[in-house]
Amino acid sequence: MELTRTGEVAGQRQTPEDLRRREDSKAANNMVTPQEAKERCIPWRVAPPEPQVCQFCGQPIQPQGIVLQNMVFLWRPNVRCTCEKAVAYWQEYDRKQAEEKARKEDEERRRAMQSRIDRLLGNSGIKKRFQQRTFPNFRTDTPGRQKNYRVAKEYADNFAYHKAKGDGLYIEGTNGTGKTHLAAAIALQLIGEGIPVICKTSSDLLLDVKKAFDNEGVTEAQVLDAYKKVDLLIIDDLGKEQCSDWSMSTLYSILNDRYEDMKPTIVTTNYNTDGLINALTPKGFDNTKIVAIISRLRETSTVMTMAWEDCRGK
Repeated sequence: MELTRTGEVAGQRQTPEDLRRREDSKAANNMVTPQEAKERCIPWRVAPPEPQVCQFCGQPIQPQGIVLQNMVFLWRPNVRCTCEKAVAYWQEYDRKQAEEKARKEDEERRRAMQSRIDRLLGNSGIKKRFQQRTFPNFRTDTPGRQKNYRVAKEYADNFAYHKAKGDGLYIEGTNGTGKTHLAAAIALQLIGEGIPVICKTSSDLLLDVKKAFDNEGVTEAQVLDAYKKVDLLIIDDLGKEQCSDWSMSTLYSILNDRYEDMKPTIVTTNYNTDGLINALTPKGFDNTKIVAIISRLRETSTVMTMAWEDCRGK
């Protein structure tokens, strides 16, 4: 049987599993117990520690040394027993450690994202008037308002679940019915939990992108990237922005990227579907992109319709 330099049988290619076994075997050959080191006449730089005792089976656990250049270079501390209870214990320990590491990494990612938002956009976009629009002071005096309150509160309370699925909210309805109040309440709750959120009107969103044209320290691409990657993007009053080919293309770029990356988006609008298509489509232009935007928003969102008497001033 002819072998290649890597130990392969001539004419046969090793699989990834074969390579993994070889690496595991190689690593195992570089680990020795004190007794194995003596039997193989491998010296050590420092004396090995005393054997530990497994807290589950009571058997001694021999220390293991790392062999480099035919010498035990280092003794590994905290060698794990291979008995059934010890294996189960360490599996659970490793799981918890991995969860804690992931939690810390996510916290750091959130802090970095929020810092980036603050640098590029100034803040998350909730204006002073709406900073008091919380869930506790949302009126629930009618069945319709109660229903929409429950949907919005459930979304905020279970945001991690909805974020994983890429779920958003599509809040349509008439003036003064509490659409922006519920959107702001979601944003305020999540920001209070340390989750990066951008909550802006569509007009302010587009203005942020335009400002980048004249800002030497911030590029258009950076602003767009913040809108595309933030954990939750809330666009208020969609359809009220000045309509142009550029605004349509910019909105499509942001929302399409979020759709493809399964990033959740919440929109509020005073228009029904046909009205919003007309409001967003520049005169003389094809509305294909706008139809695609609205279709994707509704596809990935719970649709909330809030159409009743204007409550402002009451």
